[in-house]
Amino acid sequence: MKKIIFFICLFFKIIQINAQDIKGKVLEIGNQNNTKPLVGANVFWENTNIGTLTDSQGRYTIPKTTKLPATLNVSYIGYSLNKKEIVNNEYIFYMQSSIDLEEVDVQGKKQTTIFSTVKPLNVQTITTDEILKAACCNLSECFETNAAVDVTYSDAISGIKTINMLGLSGKYVQITNESVPLIDGLLNSYGLSYVPGSWIESIQVTKGIGSILNGYKSMTGQINIEYFNENNSDDLFLNTYVNSEGKLENNLLISKKNGKWNNNLFTHISFLNREIDHHGGTHTHELDDNHQGDGFLDVPKTTQFNIMNKLKYTGSNKLVGSLTLKKLWEERTGGQKENVGDYIVNTINDYSEATTKTGYIFNDINKSIGIQTNWKLHDQNIQFGKNKYKGLQEKAYLNLIVNTYITNLNHKIVFGSSYEVNRFTESFSGNIDSEFSDVKRLDLLSGFFTEYNYNFNEKLNIITGIRADYYNQQEKTYYSPRLHIKYNPNEKSALRFSAGKGFRISNILIESMPFLASNREISIDTRSNIESSINIGLNYSYCFYLFEREATFNFDIYNTSFDEQVIIDIEKEGELKFYNLDGKSNSTSAQIDFSYELIENLDVKTAFKINKSLTKYSEDTKQTALTPISRGLINLAYKNKKENWKYDFTCNYVGESRIPEHSKITYTKSDWFMLFNSQITNSNNNFDLYIGVENLSNYVQENPIISSESPDSDDFDASLIYGPVMGRLFYAGLRYKFNQN
Repeated sequence: MKKIIFFICLFFKIIQINAQDIKGKVLEIGNQNNTKPLVGANVFWENTNIGTLTDSQGRYTIPKTTKLPATLNVSYIGYSLNKKEIVNNEYIFYMQSSIDLEEVDVQGKKQTTIFSTVKPLNVQTITTDEILKAACCNLSECFETNAAVDVTYSDAISGIKTINMLGLSGKYVQITNESVPLIDGLLNSYGLSYVPGSWIESIQVTKGIGSILNGYKSMTGQINIEYFNENNSDDLFLNTYVNSEGKLENNLLISKKNGKWNNNLFTHISFLNREIDHHGGTHTHELDDNHQGDGFLDVPKTTQFNIMNKLKYTGSNKLVGSLTLKKLWEERTGGQKENVGDYIVNTINDYSEATTKTGYIFNDINKSIGIQTNWKLHDQNIQFGKNKYKGLQEKAYLNLIVNTYITNLNHKIVFGSSYEVNRFTESFSGNIDSEFSDVKRLDLLSGFFTEYNYNFNEKLNIITGIRADYYNQQEKTYYSPRLHIKYNPNEKSALRFSAGKGFRISNILIESMPFLASNREISIDTRSNIESSINIGLNYSYCFYLFEREATFNFDIYNTSFDEQVIIDIEKEGELKFYNLDGKSNSTSAQIDFSYELIENLDVKTAFKINKSLTKYSEDTKQTALTPISRGLINLAYKNKKENWKYDFTCNYVGESRIPEHSKITYTKSDWFMLFNSQITNSNNNFDLYIGVENLSNYVQENPIISSESPDSDDFDASLIYGPVMGRLFYAGLRYKFNQN
């Protein structure tokens, strides 16, 4: 704690200078080397959502960013950057026509999900407008209208939703907040539910191997969360939500934008104190409205308090910095109803976090140095009947990044070093072959990385990089080479190729928490907790006009092949085994997306994907259990001309999943099913009133808890979940915005 206080004080001491914006202009170079203003050029900080457009004189003003290293860039369809210079403290960009464009007389519109043809990586940006299409109480629910990330169900008791990407578990996705690691360690269990949807300004979803700058963990992709900040937040924002089961949520955001200090306060309270048991009993899907309870709560009783404060100070054009503090406490109580039995599910999480960012920009704004630090303290207690887990995580993280270039901006180099310390103290008792108490593990990782970015005429980008991370527990250095290539055949399309290697450190029990909701006998026989894989992918994006309306087509295919993996084996009834991979496991995922404005103000978004995920178990290679082989999505979004009424409808198709054998289950594959969600929003001045329904058809998995009448029996199991366990849910909410100016 003394070290934390010291670094916080040091941080404040070094950033006491005045805040300023950056101003400049964008000019077009003609055939005779004459210049004229370029109107509507996009000036932006790379890898952020901070950007602006030039006015009729080619001028722009853009706020400084605390996300360092920082590179100010400009883009304009059909033009490439010729040179740039600083004149009288103004940053001047010179653009030159690179391709011939056909004139298209249409008016552009803001997209809620953006497929970029400019970024070298395959990145989809989910904007605030997309998030507001549904209730999105937390991060796991922000992907209900997006097909890049699959929302799945963990077990029939805890009430937690999880995510998959590229046919694999969400634990192989690196989840960050403004490029700082967000979900790791003990947060791999409930962490997605600790990011309130109302706090999120946008989400960037990168499919395939990620950049080496943000760490070694991006094996199937990266999800980067951008919270609201002083540039895009309201002075006051309130979101109140209530649903038909009695759950109440309140989110209050307060922003102070005046003066030298910019401050954003985020608060969240959620509460549910009802015993709800509508589903789980025997029923047939021909009579979906004739459901019966099974004596277990469909969703646990919950109390959560969550608060975060972001303090930012920017000075002159040189030094910038920020400090973020977060505190969370939550308790969940589920299991059997009080008058039925004593099988208890109880979870308590006490979580504290501090993050700092400090950066210095040199006289050339494309040369900078940045330092990110992150401290976490997480105390977790989990009980599923006889199975009891207690864990404590103490973490310190440091990341140093230097951004520069060689000769000109067509040759950029980023290099740096990272250091991460995690100390875990864990205890477990219950259905395990060897109980343990207060076992400590110290993970030390020292990393070095470098990345080279080559840009040719804005049509060809090549990014190549490598990381070297030394892990003390294995006494080994892990290398992560990565390559990204993007080629623009024309201004409307992009072709991408990516390949690279990533690895992660597995926390076996906490990442397998859903399977603790059973009486399986647990056996851990691992020689290593490292998982590593190679990911290779292709992507094609095409943005065009069809009948003078905007359309987007996107196709990608990725393969992830493991050379090291911790296998979670639930193939035999009553057994939960953990062991290291002996052979090869791999997953191939192919997806196609098409978005189109069908008629004025009616947007249609469709997607379909096929997953072929194979796991090498001790006896055989099989399709990964409980992973759908196909998924699809249709989203309809309509708004009237005044844009004060919005109607959204989403259909999610979930294909068959393989079900491990069990004596009380007569099938080995689940049925395919569809889920329907809808929401209506009315905006009036500073108020938004929304009402909606989830799971409109009231589809639930049949008998999700095996032997629910006898939770002490050997065959009790609430973990074989492929579909929803909650039925139709109605909700309503009110959003209020206030701004002084």
